[in-house]
Amino acid sequence: MTIDTIELYRYTLPLTEPLSLGEDRVSERQGLLVHLTLGSGAEGWGDVAPLPAFSAETVDEAIADARRLRDGWEGQTITEGAPQAALRALSVPDGGAASVRFGGESAVVEALAEAQGVAPARLLGAKRSTVALNALVRAGDAETLLERGRQLRAEGYQAVKVKVGRAAVPVDVERVRALRRGLGEDVELRLDANRAWSFDEAVSFLSEMSEIPFAYIEEPVSDPERLPALGDATVCPVAIDETTRERSVEVLNAWPVRAVILKPTLLGGLQKTWDWESAACQHGVRPVVSASYESGVGTRMLAALAASLSDAPAGLSPYTRLAADVLPPRLSMDGPTVDLSTFSRSTVRVSRLGSSLD
Repeated sequence: MTIDTIELYRYTLPLTEPLSLGEDRVSERQGLLVHLTLGSGAEGWGDVAPLPAFSAETVDEAIADARRLRDGWEGQTITEGAPQAALRALSVPDGGAASVRFGGESAVVEALAEAQGVAPARLLGAKRSTVALNALVRAGDAETLLERGRQLRAEGYQAVKVKVGRAAVPVDVERVRALRRGLGEDVELRLDANRAWSFDEAVSFLSEMSEIPFAYIEEPVSDPERLPALGDATVCPVAIDETTRERSVEVLNAWPVRAVILKPTLLGGLQKTWDWESAACQHGVRPVVSASYESGVGTRMLAALAASLSDAPAGLSPYTRLAADVLPPRLSMDGPTVDLSTFSRSTVRVSRLGSSLD
């Protein structure tokens, strides 16, 4: 089966409200769609969406890298069957942009799925067509979070994540306690500090959390090398996110990690995500698929990947921050679960994308 053509389309999508990313504040999401066509006529789409302040590449750099990918892949023969073998034969050279690897590999998977008459999730090995979603709570005082927790529990969410580290430690402690009360005992509570704390601040916060059950806390210290010491000092369940882009899977041999947050756009595509997932399972570590504000094209691949990897609720809520999408109609992401079988109703309309890039 031969890759016939690869077309590239740039897009800009408005956000529902400005988003703070590191020191940047953005009001729109920019990216690139990869449209891959096989000789059989089967098509696939992928999303290249470097995230400001988190991706190493800019959109312009990703476009240049995507052109190199196009020139290298067009005319290549790929094998039918398991997508892992097809992608290994089309490996992007080391140093290629992470977001481009995800977009290109996603397009291959979608095209192979269409050629075989199956959904991408099924091609990836999923045995279910639904994915539980992780609700994200960003801000609010204790009283607000108490009510928000009650609402999310009533809506049926299995997991809720709250951002910490943006207020004083005592304030965050009060907020998390209130949210925990609102959620009750049965909803999984996840915390995300985004490396906001010093070691001492993290110890102070986690000491106050000793009687409050939570699943894990993502990247609690500004210096990730101190995560092992934090585990010794607090016996807290730690998850790694940024660390997955800085270290190899070997870190799981030495660090006490409860979960790994897998963001293929930042991590470097499906193959690298599978490497981390395999290592995580070997160490009894929980893999959790999460989004990086991708368009609907990227989000539907993340959902398919989540359905194939584990039953952990996935962090796909960033999609709801887009005020528009490249897919009409938009993906339905409003409830505690998403039904992947509904995604077939949403297709990219080339006529609405404008001219492809040279």
